[in-house]
Amino acid sequence: MANAETSAETLQTAFSAFNHQSSLLEASYRQLQGRVSALSRELALSRTARHRDLLEKERLGNRLALMLEALPSAVIVIDGNGIIVEHNSKSADLLNMPLMGCAWSVIVQREFCRGKSADGELKLKDGRWFSLARQSLEGECGEILLLTDVSESRGMADMLQRQQRLSCIGEMTARLGHQFRTPLASALLYASQLDSPDLFDREEVASKIVSRLQDLAAMMDDMLRYAAGAKNSDETVYVADLLHDVADAIGPQFESTDQLSVEIENPELTVDVNVTALKGALLNLVSNAMQASGDCPHVELGAVLSKDEVCLTVSDHGDGIDDDIRSRIFEPFFTTRPQGTGLGLAVVRSVAEAHGGQVLVDSGPSGTTFAICIPASRKEPAAVSVASQAEKVDD
Repeated sequence: MANAETSAETLQTAFSAFNHQSSLLEASYRQLQGRVSALSRELALSRTARHRDLLEKERLGNRLALMLEALPSAVIVIDGNGIIVEHNSKSADLLNMPLMGCAWSVIVQREFCRGKSADGELKLKDGRWFSLARQSLEGECGEILLLTDVSESRGMADMLQRQQRLSCIGEMTARLGHQFRTPLASALLYASQLDSPDLFDREEVASKIVSRLQDLAAMMDDMLRYAAGAKNSDETVYVADLLHDVADAIGPQFESTDQLSVEIENPELTVDVNVTALKGALLNLVSNAMQASGDCPHVELGAVLSKDEVCLTVSDHGDGIDDDIRSRIFEPFFTTRPQGTGLGLAVVRSVAEAHGGQVLVDSGPSGTTFAICIPASRKEPAAVSVASQAEKVDD
């Protein structure tokens, strides 16, 4: 009996423990079920929000894609190796196909002319000009390139510069009228003496007449060059030939051949230039250098390659340019010479800028050096000398 009662108590205790554990499990299950329901609701809300975000990002991406396609500029994406991985349709219109998978450097060589303008603009082989903006990609290697056609704005700028030069003609007319009067009066005076029976040295008088007429011609040339500006005709010439032709043209004005020298480090240097305009600019600089050198002039013509530019230099050993006038030497009509028009250096700067370059000046007590720096060329010149090209243009 005792054993039966003990077994009944044990079963009762076990059954009570089982019921208690069952109650605990049921409560835990209900809590878990509630938690699962809450998480399910949170997950559903998260999925809905994520879906909305994805839709918004997709709409934003579509808008951006439409905006890129609507841009009048070429947009190109290159990776860290310089390979084009994306571009808009305008890029294909401007740069021709293929583009995808091509190296940007190859596209530049294929579509653009060598060199760039002073302000960094690039020129297509069909003559159009483009500005290039670059932006690094955040968080990854590569860049976004933006090419914008600035041909029209450059044309308008050129037209504005031409209008400004032409407007200066009115100002110049009064000044030239006064400056023409002196050499013209002198030439007429000398010419009137030719009829005199007492005149013995007719050659000297004729020489003076020619000298005065040459002064008039120089003034007129400066005026016409400044008014017309200079256009790059893309003639490829050797720099050595150009400088030697300049020396040959102005050499007779020096008393001896050792007063004018030509020094070129690399005789293979070439440039794409308007021969007549650039030669005229160099002659202007040599003439100024000769006058600045005094009674014993020594002028040096040279050329050096600096990065992608060729700098054509004209140096003298005069007293240098005074600091108080150095900032004004390129101003039209500014001159310190009685018979000068003040257009010589203005023409030189105009020619340099027309070739996508600039004029640099280094002056001190021991002399002055002017440098016309223009983009270098790697094309081979035609088998025609610079002198014959210039004569052909003059004809």
